[in-house]
Amino acid sequence: MTEQAFLSHTNSETLYGKPGLDLLVVETRLCKAVVALQGAQVLEFQARDRAPLLWVSPLATMEPGVAVRGGVPLCLPWFGEHADPTKPKHGLVRNQLWQLQESRQDDASGEVALQLQFEHPGDDLFPTPFICTLRVTLGESLGFELGLENRGDQPAAFSWALHSYFAVDDVSTVKVGGLDGIEYLDKTLDFARHRLSGEQTFSGEVDRVFESAPGSQVIDTEQPIRTRSDNCHTVITWNPGAELASTINDIGEHYRNFVCVEHGNAFANHWQLAAGESAKAALKLSR
Repeated sequence: MTEQAFLSHTNSETLYGKPGLDLLVVETRLCKAVVALQGAQVLEFQARDRAPLLWVSPLATMEPGVAVRGGVPLCLPWFGEHADPTKPKHGLVRNQLWQLQESRQDDASGEVALQLQFEHPGDDLFPTPFICTLRVTLGESLGFELGLENRGDQPAAFSWALHSYFAVDDVSTVKVGGLDGIEYLDKTLDFARHRLSGEQTFSGEVDRVFESAPGSQVIDTEQPIRTRSDNCHTVITWNPGAELASTINDIGEHYRNFVCVEHGNAFANHWQLAAGESAKAALKLSR
């Protein structure tokens, strides 16, 4: 693909001092962003005159085939732990190399759109072949449009989430609005079901799955973070807290500086796709 003025190719050693990953850098009058071809993962996004939206761990590994802690990884075709403990957490697409199909800038708005694609042939990890596209829009906000097609000859279940790590000064002061009155499964209590009253806060470990959740939330920070989704019916809120973070090599003391408010379709909201069937969803994130 011909190099364009707004797009450059680099690597993780140049940007992070850690060799291993091919990266795309987008710079326009509206924003700057960094996207890894592994997993089609947006690692950085900062709109003009705004604070950085996303967090990448200073301890993150950037080796091929290893998940990068931070940004917005796509967890698919399953979310969380698989019933088979030998299979990797959060699916397979986040550790695979995607293809950049198109990069285009809109002359009127100045927004840049990157179209990335991954095709899974079907294997022992996930027997159903599928094709996944992710259109990433970079402007005053960060947008995602996910497309998924079952290329197999049998129905298959797909569970997924865009696992957004948002940059915050101190997670203990963060409040998430937009989930009041919604039931959630609490992973810290063996997935016991509860109902949230008021705003979501983070005084310790939080790992909650809100099924049939509203599509919009606001994360109360100095520059509030807003999320708005379409056809994403699951919201996951997560921060490991100090105790668990101390056991996670690529987080440690840095747990204070991020909060995850993830959107997708997991648990009761997973997609059941017939042979040849497709589904779409969208998410917009902004400060």
